[in-house]
Amino acid sequence: MAVGKYYDEIDPIINNMIEYLGVKEEDDYFDDLFDEDSIEEEDDDLIDDDICTMEDVEKCSAILEKYIDDLVTISKEPNDEAIMKAVESTVKKLNKLNERCECELIESTISEDICDFIHNAAIEAGLVDIPENVCDDWREF
Repeated sequence: MAVGKYYDEIDPIINNMIEYLGVKEEDDYFDDLFDEDSIEEEDDDLIDDDICTMEDVEKCSAILEKYIDDLVTISKEPNDEAIMKAVESTVKKLNKLNERCECELIESTISEDICDFIHNAAIEAGLVDIPENVCDDWREF
């Protein structure tokens, strides 16, 4: 099983997320909130619609990388229970991250890409009893 090849599939997902969100490394949601000049402006100007930062995108990438790390280890002696626990843990972490971003980090197209990524990597790791989509039981994003 060559589940390690899925590391290369993380970058396109993350790049699509960055493009969709329009975030850049120097973006920081909280900087403007505490800028003294901004405080004097109207309240509407203090509200920032861009609630996702590059840090959030990096956290998403780290969650996916950890998932592949876990599957690489599991694939040495694959069993469905261990693989599905890795899937569940990953999906729940992504749910929490997306919730902290007011459900704007993982939009529908990216959501499908992430689910396909998680599903295909689980199969590559040796999942035998394959559901329609391994994410469905826990997915909220």
